[in-house]
Amino acid sequence: MKEYIAETGGRYTYTDDFLNLQELTLSLTSLFEGCSNFIISGCEVSGNDISGGYVWLNKKIRRFAGAKTVGFPYFIYEANHYDTVTYANEVNKKGRVNYLCSGGAAVPGNTDGMTGRVPEFIEIKKDYAPRLTDKFFGRYAVLLETPFSKQTIKKELSIAGKLTGEKEIESKSALSVANGDNGYAIKSIVKSTGDGSVGVYLNGLPVNELIIHTDGSFSFYKQDRLLGQLSENGFSYVASYSQISRSGSILVTGTDIINSEDNTDDGTVNINYSGYKQGNTKYRNFNVYNGKSASVPLFQVIGKDGCIRANGILQIQSNGSGVDITNPGYLKTNSQLTNSIKWTDSASEMIAFIGFYETNNFDLSLRNIIGNIKIQPAAYVDITGELRVNGISIDSTYATKALLTAGLNKKVDAITGKQLSTEDFTTEYKSKLDSISKGIIGENGNGFISANDINEALKKNLTIEKNLSDLADKNAARINLDIYSKAESKTIFLQKANGLLELVNLTADEINGLTPEQAAELKANKQAAIRNNIDAEKKGAGDSKLAKSANLSDLPDKSRARANIGVYSVEETDAKLGGYLPVAERYTGAVFTPEHKTKLEAIKTGIFAGIDNEGKAISQAEGYVLTSGVVKELGKKANLLLDGYNDSQKKTIATNIGVYIKSESDAKYASVEELFQDFITFLVKQGKNTMEAQKILRDKLDAPGNSDVNNNYLRKDGKLSDLMLTNADAKKLACRAIGAAYAEEYETKVKDTGWLQMSNSGSGTDTRRLFVRQIGNVVCIQGVINTGKRDGGNWGGTVAIIPNTVSPPQHGVRFTACDFNDDHKYNRGCSFILNGNSRNILLYESGWNNIDTNINFTYMV
Repeated sequence: MKEYIAETGGRYTYTDDFLNLQELTLSLTSLFEGCSNFIISGCEVSGNDISGGYVWLNKKIRRFAGAKTVGFPYFIYEANHYDTVTYANEVNKKGRVNYLCSGGAAVPGNTDGMTGRVPEFIEIKKDYAPRLTDKFFGRYAVLLETPFSKQTIKKELSIAGKLTGEKEIESKSALSVANGDNGYAIKSIVKSTGDGSVGVYLNGLPVNELIIHTDGSFSFYKQDRLLGQLSENGFSYVASYSQISRSGSILVTGTDIINSEDNTDDGTVNINYSGYKQGNTKYRNFNVYNGKSASVPLFQVIGKDGCIRANGILQIQSNGSGVDITNPGYLKTNSQLTNSIKWTDSASEMIAFIGFYETNNFDLSLRNIIGNIKIQPAAYVDITGELRVNGISIDSTYATKALLTAGLNKKVDAITGKQLSTEDFTTEYKSKLDSISKGIIGENGNGFISANDINEALKKNLTIEKNLSDLADKNAARINLDIYSKAESKTIFLQKANGLLELVNLTADEINGLTPEQAAELKANKQAAIRNNIDAEKKGAGDSKLAKSANLSDLPDKSRARANIGVYSVEETDAKLGGYLPVAERYTGAVFTPEHKTKLEAIKTGIFAGIDNEGKAISQAEGYVLTSGVVKELGKKANLLLDGYNDSQKKTIATNIGVYIKSESDAKYASVEELFQDFITFLVKQGKNTMEAQKILRDKLDAPGNSDVNNNYLRKDGKLSDLMLTNADAKKLACRAIGAAYAEEYETKVKDTGWLQMSNSGSGTDTRRLFVRQIGNVVCIQGVINTGKRDGGNWGGTVAIIPNTVSPPQHGVRFTACDFNDDHKYNRGCSFILNGNSRNILLYESGWNNIDTNINFTYMV
């Protein structure tokens, strides 16, 4: 922008000075660019009068003179016209454009002579007129008072302070409370089904959600998993975790299930009293397992079979009662009384039993179907009564001791070492046994070896099941097998996880006696040797090279680079070529040769024949003449060309010389000052609409329209906000092209709240001298607090609260102050506690009341 300056001594005024002033004036109108027509100031309605003022009408600021005694609605419409001024040679041409306005009860229907369109207007009603407040400020700002029933903000609105609504706050999409630090938000929405939802979201994705259904029920979700539902049928949920649960008289606490409400000795806990849907159509079982996911329960109550099954050891501990088996249907005098203990196999087939099994007697039966019965007392078995075997008394079957003794006395005595058959142990057999000698493992012989010999020999051999773990000396075994141990392999071979680090690490022996510089040089030499072997460059060497994909955009000093290769910059080239014609405008005619130059030099100024100022005759000289000379000569012979022609003469002359008069030219050809508007008007008269006419004109000029530019090019004032990038790779490529960093790959700016005053917890607290500040994840609280200014007692009273903009500690912190005195009974102290996830600073003191205390908390979140 240029500014007019006039210093002392007088200066010439140039056309450029007026253009600069006009440019300054027109630039002010850019404030209202894009706004519809409105009143800037004035134009106040008082009765039936309208005062003067300024209006914004058809993209121009205009002065309205006012009007008296008008009817409503009243219209202020544009009125434009040109002022003609005298140019050189006393020719009248357009010199000014007057953007004016007028008013009336209606807008003229004829087109404006300058715009070629029906005049635009502002409608003023008795109770409303479009003004700066609602048409300009209302376009970009929220107004405290507006003539409309509501205001619409087309883009996002951020409010730094608290938002308070005296009426309900309504959203057509969702209401959210977001934490910008951790990405969590509480969002309330109404789904397409009509169900209401209140949920916690992380970076836009649901974490937990409460859905209020239109039928009055509630559902609780964790992401997409239903946790529970509350309806008219009760509360159903997937899992329950509680310390104590009470339902009716049943109390569940810890590991106990108790009937806690029945104040009698017969209080019970019934399990599976009823079956399917609390009826008695289906049986139910009760199973108790061992807690190790066993396939078979340890204890079962089988409803269908009416039995209790223990699938493990049944241990009965009592003080002498033992096991009572009762048949409640019969007395002991009735043989139908049966009860027994049975043993069955996996197919439920009985294999043994003991008890009253038969209904025709009172005998107690003990039977083993698949084996024998053994009785093994410590000393003897004493049977009272008759002992029978297969129903026959043993008295009639077995001999008594006296009878057995008498019978044995009649038998032959056995001799030691001999039998009473032909298989007697003879001398021959004895000789064979004597000839068998003791053998030794590992030597030839026919002798025998003992089990101890075999065990001792086997101890010296390896066991297959132990997979060489019983080797006596593993180091010697590895030497024999020519293999390395794990520890040796780590020192000899490279590990993938270390990435060749073993090759460049320095051992203690290598750096012993070396200075730090010598040790660094030794390590650098090792690294260089490795890079030479794998044909790699040193880390950071790529930063000093130019990337092919950058097309030299990564040159650190472009000016020096241009000097090195001997080229000019765009600005230098433009400056050097400024005095030359563009290639598109290069001269394509005949070449100006020295012969042409000679001919031009030979052409001289000609003179008409006449009389000079002194009355002397002037001879005619051949050559070119000036326009003034032609005008002078024509004035002598063709006065009509200077005095002017009438319309009839102009048409005749134009016809004779084959040209159009001005009115015909204006009707046939486009004028420059109309900026092609007359071409558009011509096409509209032929039946085209304005948009079609504009497109035809753009096609003729091969120029894009506003929509073409907006859809295909970026706006400067948009600052790349209208750049459509579909994915992260496209964003990274755009950042690389403009030399910018991709935000996701760089650490975000550390949060710094600045020093904030701590909040009061109530009317009794005073935090004017206590401050808090958070930088990143570090929070520091410093200042002075008076222990008498608290909300609560001296053991747990609140003295200050951390503001919501600062994060509380995740774990508890403590600050303690004390006072020492020679008399120990006067020593006093206090503690300030800040519990985890709490914003309240609590005071605990005794004898430290109403004392200004400097405190300091520093913690990480």
